[in-house]
Amino acid sequence: MNARDPHRYIFALIRSFPCLAIKVRRWLDTTTQFDADAFYRQFAGASTGEIHCALFVLNVWNPGYAELHGWRFDLFGFLGCADDGNRRAFLNWVANPFWP
Repeated sequence: MNARDPHRYIFALIRSFPCLAIKVRRWLDTTTQFDADAFYRQFAGASTGEIHCALFVLNVWNPGYAELHGWRFDLFGFLGCADDGNRRAFLNWVANPFWP
């Protein structure tokens, strides 16, 4: 992954989570620049697991901005509801963390 292109990196991270890849597929197809607010708006009516995954991505993208907006990632909440595919995406990032 090209670390110099934070947008491509975060889109790849989003796609690594199966629930996010499905939930925001259309949005991903129409944008080339990651917009945290637009991404967050995609989760109105989302499941708890989808929201946990989205909050993780938002905190990877910009932890300070996420905190400012109250977008806190809850590790135990995530682990309590994540399926194998989404847990694997998280663990892959933990094994090689990168902040764009």
